[in-house]
Amino acid sequence: MRLPSTLQIRAVDGDTIRIGSERVRLRGIDTPEMNEHAGPAAKQRLEELLRSGPIRIMPHSRDVYRRLVADVFVNGQNVADILRSEGLSKTGWLVSAWRKSGLDQE
Repeated sequence: MRLPSTLQIRAVDGDTIRIGSERVRLRGIDTPEMNEHAGPAAKQRLEELLRSGPIRIMPHSRDVYRRLVADVFVNGQNVADILRSEGLSKTGWLVSAWRKSGLDQE
């Protein structure tokens, strides 16, 4: 689904966005939490991407927190793939991967 340009879309953190009152979790990636080392950078990059062009959402399911899990595209590119390729996310849902890799350390 394409989103109207007048709809307010913002990053909650590096892997979750808010569209109006709906929370949308990017499918297939996990970014550091906001209190972890790379968390603010992931959120900032997501905000930049959301401002860079037309946004398209492909809903997938709902998670245990009732967030919509979706593929999010900007300018035809998958946002999760961009964040992953730039080293701002890991594949999957486990935060422990960040801790094991040391990315949550300064």
